[in-house]
Amino acid sequence: MKSAAIICELNPLHSGHKKLIDYARSVADNVICIMSGNFTQRGMPACADKYARAKHAILAGADMVVELPTVFATASAENFAYGAIQTVNAIQADAVVFGSECGDIVQLQQCAELLRSECVNEQIKKQIALGVSYPRAVYQATKCDLLNGANNVLAIEYLQAMQRSRSTATPLTIKRENDRNSTTAGQFASSALLRDNKALRPLYSYDYVISDIDDAIEQKYRDFAALYVSVAAKEDLTQIEGVTEGLENRIVGADKSHGYDVMLDAIKTKRYTRLKLQRVILNAILQITLQTVSEYKSAPLAVNALAVSDKSLGLLSLTRGTPDPITRRADSLYCALAGKNVANKLLKIHKN
Repeated sequence: MKSAAIICELNPLHSGHKKLIDYARSVADNVICIMSGNFTQRGMPACADKYARAKHAILAGADMVVELPTVFATASAENFAYGAIQTVNAIQADAVVFGSECGDIVQLQQCAELLRSECVNEQIKKQIALGVSYPRAVYQATKCDLLNGANNVLAIEYLQAMQRSRSTATPLTIKRENDRNSTTAGQFASSALLRDNKALRPLYSYDYVISDIDDAIEQKYRDFAALYVSVAAKEDLTQIEGVTEGLENRIVGADKSHGYDVMLDAIKTKRYTRLKLQRVILNAILQITLQTVSEYKSAPLAVNALAVSDKSLGLLSLTRGTPDPITRRADSLYCALAGKNVANKLLKIHKN
């Protein structure tokens, strides 16, 4: 039986995700979601805990949900893609399905090939040395318009990670049609829009998703993070993944008395974007260091199942290991913020 893997966050799940799951079902017998856990690539807690979001995926048509380890789930595009594709390989998926703004796998592969050029990579390094952010440096070195789309960028990183790991999975993409500014029914909306706008959720999502969303958890995290950073030692910050070229000095020197957002505004530069800083702050809280990332890349990958359809229990044979220390640390923090226990458990869900 063929299986298709979907790399996702489901933060929250909406009709666009359902479209992706249905497409994966059309090309494979089994659909396995590789999903971020309690914290996401934005460097923020997910809008619902990982078991709730895994349940949403099964109810939307997936057969099993496995967790992308936190050290990769909260990383930049390159390391996010590395962990995701290593998981694709570990579960022996025949295909990997993802959304992209362009919806054309050939164009994405051509851009991925361009980024493997030594000349292009030298140009990227030179731009970064001048203080240009990594995404902007990549665009200036390639002039590839595809890189203006965040999902295109991730898709290209997936393709590069597949090439490096010699993955045997077939990459497939569908056009992502989310419109962040959409306010009318009949169109797709992004997860970001649904997190920000409660009124639109019934138009684009599902009752079983909406009832699980925790609208307070992001602000609770922001309050905690500002307090945490206010007592962080500079020498400890220098070891954190993403902290380079004196960033620890900007973090220590920033005003924390007016909260998380004011703190980030004081730290950010052209090179250190707000999104990157959100990940750095979370790395500091979870103690994800440069050495941590290196160790995780050299160790066997754990494949932790979060939920499975009761008709697909045989897929559990593809899983191995238990949640790693960083993921357990992230789960403990999420539990504290959410005020509830989301300890390790496997959901076996009946699906009609």
